[in-house]
Amino acid sequence: MSSILRQDAQTGAGVLAKVIVLALQCGLVSMGSYFAQPQVVSIAKGLHVAPSMAGLVVTCSQCGYVAGLLLVAPLGDLVENRRLVLTILGLSAASLATAAVAPNTLTFFVACFGIGAFSVAVQIIVTCAASMSSPSGRGTVVGGVTGGLLMGILLAWPVASLIGNAWGWRALYGIHAGLVAASTVAMALILPSRRPKPASNYGELLKSLGSLFVTTVELRRRALMQAFLFGAFSLFWTAVPVELSGHYHLSVHAFAAFGLIGGAGALVAPLAGLAADRGLGKTVTVGGVVATLVAFLGTALADSAWMLCVCAMLINAGVQANLVTSQRRILSIDPRAGFRLNSIFVACFFLGGAAGSACATGLMHFGWEAIAFAGIALAILALATTLRGFNRPSTVG
Repeated sequence: MSSILRQDAQTGAGVLAKVIVLALQCGLVSMGSYFAQPQVVSIAKGLHVAPSMAGLVVTCSQCGYVAGLLLVAPLGDLVENRRLVLTILGLSAASLATAAVAPNTLTFFVACFGIGAFSVAVQIIVTCAASMSSPSGRGTVVGGVTGGLLMGILLAWPVASLIGNAWGWRALYGIHAGLVAASTVAMALILPSRRPKPASNYGELLKSLGSLFVTTVELRRRALMQAFLFGAFSLFWTAVPVELSGHYHLSVHAFAAFGLIGGAGALVAPLAGLAADRGLGKTVTVGGVVATLVAFLGTALADSAWMLCVCAMLINAGVQANLVTSQRRILSIDPRAGFRLNSIFVACFFLGGAAGSACATGLMHFGWEAIAFAGIALAILALATTLRGFNRPSTVG
């Protein structure tokens, strides 16, 4: 009996170590698409273009990400997963390196499209992690890995500000390219070989995306719910730098501290996954939406940067908790179509996030209160979608 217990403990420790490495990898790769936001002015000067043109860098990365979700990530249901992840990580490192040495604007924009497209490696890693776990522990594993992904997104801004201001934006992309390339070695050691049993070719695989979206009610509901929440999340994080600099006059280092403290809310992810594994998926989902709603109510009343920071933590925690429970549920619907289901889900809510970012600039013309009320409205829509879905007997938490 004691030997069995020791074996179980060793197995658990091994799984935990893999989850930590996969989470770090996801965080590292996801950063690249967001480095340009705080470095727009420096990039514009380096490429000799107007700052408004450099601002299109973020749009290029976002377009690349959606393209990668719909064209690259579904390959996980067709080709051997380990080789696919390593190939995409290598292309991600190459895109980052190209951005670092880009001689002109066109080359830089193409590189940024590639950075976005190949950052879908993180979604392939999430799905691989789910397939490596048992059904009873899937939520915990997905929560841990996606927690690293969100932390990477949130930390990209302060990291880019500190490194970019110290050594320049080209060094920022160059260092990141080296780190992604080096981390690929860790993925080669950790990821097992996993060959799916495809029932179709690549063309049929892409055609099936539409039919999966139409026929899978739970996928559509979860995607809509998360689109509202991620729209609110992007709305907040796009507008809050303007509020912090214009209203509270924070320094570069204070900006970095705000991002680090606010990003701590993402640490709720493993706990949300563990709770979902214990049958509390519905509770976590509703709790995450309510937390986001309460946070935006707080932003409407905020009178200090510290209060905004607390709201940021709560928004991150709420959105992340809902993301974990939703991905856990979606990846359990049909393991044979896991990569496609996850790609559709992420693409849908990412479009919601892009819409939130796009609306932020216009809403800021009406003051911070407009951002707060828009976030409240989106959270209410997410809550209505959640409660409506849970009234259906077939819904699984």
